[in-house]
Amino acid sequence: MRILLLLVGSWLSAVGGAHAEERREVGSPPPPSETGDGFSFGSYGRVGVGIDGNGHEGYATNVVSHGSRLEEAPYIELDLYYGGHLGDGRWRVVVAPAFGGDLFHYNGTFASRFALRNAYAEAVDFGVKGLRFWAGSRMYRGDDVYLFDYWPLDNLNTVGAGAGLSRGHWEAAVHGGLNLLNDPFQYQTIAVPARGLGPPGQAVTLDRPRGIVSLKLTRFFGPAGVQWGAKASLYGELHILPSGTEQFPTQMNRTQELPSDYGWVVGGQLGGWLRPYTFLNLFIKAAGGLAAYGDLTDPTSLDTNRKTTSARELVAALSANWESHYAGIMLGAYLRNFTDANAIPENPADYVEGIVATRPHLYLTNWFHVAVELSYQTRQYGGFDPLANRRLTPQVFRASLMPIISPTGRGTYSRPQIYLVGTVSRLNDDARIALFDPNDVRYGASTVMYLGVGAEWWFQSSYR
Repeated sequence: MRILLLLVGSWLSAVGGAHAEERREVGSPPPPSETGDGFSFGSYGRVGVGIDGNGHEGYATNVVSHGSRLEEAPYIELDLYYGGHLGDGRWRVVVAPAFGGDLFHYNGTFASRFALRNAYAEAVDFGVKGLRFWAGSRMYRGDDVYLFDYWPLDNLNTVGAGAGLSRGHWEAAVHGGLNLLNDPFQYQTIAVPARGLGPPGQAVTLDRPRGIVSLKLTRFFGPAGVQWGAKASLYGELHILPSGTEQFPTQMNRTQELPSDYGWVVGGQLGGWLRPYTFLNLFIKAAGGLAAYGDLTDPTSLDTNRKTTSARELVAALSANWESHYAGIMLGAYLRNFTDANAIPENPADYVEGIVATRPHLYLTNWFHVAVELSYQTRQYGGFDPLANRRLTPQVFRASLMPIISPTGRGTYSRPQIYLVGTVSRLNDDARIALFDPNDVRYGASTVMYLGVGAEWWFQSSYR
């Protein structure tokens, strides 16, 4: 078993103070036992700014869907918990407002993009030990690839409910919910005149929320109370979209029928941990139909029956971390094949993409660290680019140097971090064409510099 664990590696929740034996998914909030009775607070946040080598605003050079996170926009999540217990049972309400985009001190605009990322109640161990229920609006996800800010297997956003049961080495979870995107593909209204004494209003002409059901089954390996262990998970989703009648925005008397549609996901995960923060996760996923586009994205195109039946997504991903007293190293990689629903020959919406990245850390003191991030990413399109009149294969090599102040001590996952970052990106001609229009001031640069400063933190967060 120990030899198997050495080969498989590990999974470990990366919340500060988490322990291997908790067996908690990385993307889930801390359990009610940690936040305790009464009010508790947590947060995830990142804030950064940078410039390029020509005096412009610093910018990302990613040509894949999930590239390096070092130039991501600011994002701040506040996690509010209130809970209690009755007998052996525990309950909690979780509310997580979040703010994204540029900040007032940067753009001078007294406004922020606001979202409520979590708003749900949960009950644990009522009646049956290991049984939990929740209902509300929730980020519902498992383990991530940290270097890319990417959840390759389970990552859902719905308003709904779920239940789970833990028994010995087994854990099962089921979830069902709805989302209704504010998009003409799912929701449309038209202005109507006043009726009676009321004011003019809106009539709903298209209303078809997406229903999503997910199921996850996990088997843990290794005795309780030790640091090492492993797990294997099977995962699935079903997406259902009802039929409706679409109105043409510029021709209100013209309509078009949209048939019902569906999507599916099947996948699995292998992982294990040898000690805290030394782990390896392997993911594989196949998705079809609506689910190939994700739960918060409408399809980019449809087939001749105005459905997404032939859309496909295949993903293989890896996330790993190793720690010692003097150094640590993070590793992330994925390979993704996407096929659009429109099965035309040489479809430019089809592509194969991949990225591999590593971030070694050297702990010069308890609080001063130096990290280097190296990555390579590429994408190959299935059709011709209209500007280049050929298939594009953008490629980017990136190298970053990060001096880090870490007030909570050693560790690749220790937070908060205050850091400087200097990045050199080397883009081939196809990458420049894929990323920028010829009128863009960034179009001509094949070597891109980024010099910035930033901070990232999390504690008792639903993010990690």
